Order: sequence, then structure tokens, then C-alpha cells
Amino acid sequence: MRTDHVYTCVQPSTAVLRALVSDGVREVVFAGSGAGSVPRIQQDALVALMESLPRGRRPGIVRSSRTGNGRVICAGEYDALGMIPADTLNPQKARVLLMPALLKTSDPGEIRRMFCGY
Repeated sequence: MRTDHVYTCVQPSTAVLRALVSDGVREVVFAGSGAGSVPRIQQDALVALMESLPRGRRPGIVRSSRTGNGRVICAGEYDALGMIPADTLNPQKARVLLMPALLKTSDPGEIRRMFCGY
């Protein structure tokens, strides 16, 4: 199962996300700022990308924080995009949990449950 990270920054490039999906990445961990916030430009790119792909090729998204501490919890705007909050896991640890989770299931609800439990 291919997974990768996308770090948010000021004026992020949307090309990174498109390139990862084109290369076959199945799940992406967004390393956001603050409480895992993802800039509007990346949210818009994500929506456009998801709409352009067949259901079976759409990547799952886990939202984490790159700030060093704090929780990333459910939030309406991100939940509507299907993003899974990583809670207290930094991006690296979120990816470590995501990889074995994908060996067990591809169901976003089940992966979300795993992130809530660990």
C-alpha cells in the first residue's frame, strides 16, 4: 500500500498532490499547521482532484499536525472532504498507523475508528 506525506505551507503547490495520485499513492497524510488545518487552496485542489478520479482511484486523506503537539480532531469542513483526523499522532506516526490499517481494510470508517482508538 503506497502512502505519502504532503506538508502544508504558505501558498502551497497543488501539483504535489496530483503527482502523488498519478504515481499510485493510495493514502495521503496531510501535515497541516495548527490543529491540522489545511489551506483553502489545497482543499479546493483536493475536491477538484477527487471529482476527476473514478471512485476506486481516489486517495484517502489523514489530517495531522506538523506543529509538534496538540490534537487534530473532527471538524465539519474537513469531515465533509472525507479527511480522517490523526488525533495526537504527528505525520510520521500517522503514516505508521495508516500502513498496517490499509493491510486490514480500505473502509474509511474503519480506518477512522482505528485512529480514534490508537
